Amino acid sequence: MTSSQADAFFISALRQSGIQALDWVLRFAQDTDPSSPEHGGIRNVYHPLRREFRRGGHGLCLTWSACLAGFASLSAYDLTGDPFYLDRVRLIGQYVKSNQNLDLSDSLRCGAFVVSRDRRFVDVPDGSWAGNLFLHLYRRTREQEYLDRAKLAADWLLRQARMPHGGFTTFYLLDKEQPVAYSHASDGQHGLFLANLHQETREERYAEPLPPLADMLSGPGQHPRGPYYASLRADGTPVFEGWDEKEGHPLGDGIEKTVTGPRQNYYAARFLVEQYQRDGNERYLESARRCAEWSLDLFHREGYFPEWLTLNDQGAWQPDGAVDVASPGAMTRLWLALHQVEDDPRWLEACREVSAWTLRWQRHQPHHPDLHGTILAQPLVVAYYISFAAWGLLELAQYLGRL
Repeated sequence: MTSSQADAFFISALRQSGIQALDWVLRFAQDTDPSSPEHGGIRNVYHPLRREFRRGGHGLCLTWSACLAGFASLSAYDLTGDPFYLDRVRLIGQYVKSNQNLDLSDSLRCGAFVVSRDRRFVDVPDGSWAGNLFLHLYRRTREQEYLDRAKLAADWLLRQARMPHGGFTTFYLLDKEQPVAYSHASDGQHGLFLANLHQETREERYAEPLPPLADMLSGPGQHPRGPYYASLRADGTPVFEGWDEKEGHPLGDGIEKTVTGPRQNYYAARFLVEQYQRDGNERYLESARRCAEWSLDLFHREGYFPEWLTLNDQGAWQPDGAVDVASPGAMTRLWLALHQVEDDPRWLEACREVSAWTLRWQRHQPHHPDLHGTILAQPLVVAYYISFAAWGLLELAQYLGRL
């Protein structure tokens, strides 16, 4: 087989596997019952049994899980031109809109997304996931409501969730009217959203937070070895934001320990690459490159991406042993962004390597439609992970197809 034939075969495999994985999410995990209160959403966590799936986790449909499936579906639409995928994104958009507070008389809640069973906590990253999805739908449909919804989410973010160090809180406690005192590496998602919104509206209030956010992430938010802290209090104390399963809401104080995860690093590093492209600050590019190098070294050392790593007493990152099938998709999107900026072939080769790893974990069982297309490396199936994996495969297939 010639090199060009091998490349064409690999691109075809990426495309087919990405579509199969996404189709599992849309076929099995998406709620398509018009009478359901979660119509259009994505049910997130499943435990496979012999004859059926049992749904688990702390929620049924989650805003960020639905949005991730939406972005993967947009990539499938761009790659195939099949209107089915755009229709499903619009359905997801309807679900996400149903979760947003629209009470203009209540500045504490208007534009926000509540996450806990007791309705006390706003999940701040939901606002940027949703806002970005609304923006992409607006660009494709020119329906004004999507842009209006994105602005509501951004205005809440800027009004309530900013932290003194330049980042954003992860959760907001409504009954005390205060941010929970730490931020998250998904701050990068806020940066991506605000930059997109500024590009669309040219309203400077959306651009103003971007340099301080980039300074925080590339400075106190980054460990000397390259990864970004999972969470960082305003005083610089690393914490891990746990979830109280019994009460159904976050642990308000977090857990004081240094934790990171490969896919959690994606948001910060991807934002820093784009912020470097906007203002030319080399510090941001260097920070993203260090994170990318750390992630690639981690993959080569462990042979997979762990879900979480904790800094032990000897100063080494200790993996939790859980194989994360979402991180290859996340890192592929980061490495592709770096490759386009630096034209360094190692990043494209890294994309090929982790994508080939992902292909090996996909189930090909047409006789078992509950599993066919899943990418499964743990004793549970997570729709969010599969959407992220599919997103990376489809983005790489599209990029390689243009070369």
